[in-house]
Amino acid sequence: MPDAPATTATLSGSPGGTVSGVKTGVPYAVAANWILVPASLSTGGAGIVVVDPAAGGVSLRQTPASSGAPEYTLRLDHAPVAHVVAGGGAVADLYRLTAAGACCVADGALAAALALTTAHVAAREQFGRPLATFQAVAQQIADVSIASRTLHLATLSACWRLDTGRDAGDDAEVAAYWLAEEAPAALRACHHLHGGTGMDASYPLHRYSALVKDLVRLVGGADYRLGRLGARIGC
Repeated sequence: MPDAPATTATLSGSPGGTVSGVKTGVPYAVAANWILVPASLSTGGAGIVVVDPAAGGVSLRQTPASSGAPEYTLRLDHAPVAHVVAGGGAVADLYRLTAAGACCVADGALAAALALTTAHVAAREQFGRPLATFQAVAQQIADVSIASRTLHLATLSACWRLDTGRDAGDDAEVAAYWLAEEAPAALRACHHLHGGTGMDASYPLHRYSALVKDLVRLVGGADYRLGRLGARIGC
């Protein structure tokens, strides 16, 4: 999510112009009526150009995703620009909304994995006792619960600030970092606590893990999010 995107838009007229570049990991691009493309503008600065996925100069190639959701590489070769949203921090706003949306989905996925795992360790018995009564199991499920609640809190705060017109930058960065750093580890703990069941493809847990993997990639990974958060705090 660079401040100066490599994709470039040459504008002429209103809204006329073309845009060229490559965007990877674009979800549901074929089903979309319009695609929002962050781009560096020929008039200076960055903005969002809107393109029709069916227009000339636009090509879409489906690429694999962990969750199996439809995802594409978008190539733009002097594709026509239908609309332009420039200035006013439009690109930064789009990035924040993207991060917040990803965190909302991850929040639900992690909460569902936690509920599934909690029910499993409560019902599964070892040596005549429920797994949940073993101290090591209780500690691990507690760690997952903390990760889930923290992601929920950070995401809720970011979304509330966005909804009320407040600056949500810090909160969105914290939520995105927590998603990228803590959610994958929490999902791995859930698989571990399920034992062999956690490796069964007919069991739903892997769907949550795969979805979170895609979301971590969408937000750029833990190191990237930590760098962005550090830059904000340093300012």
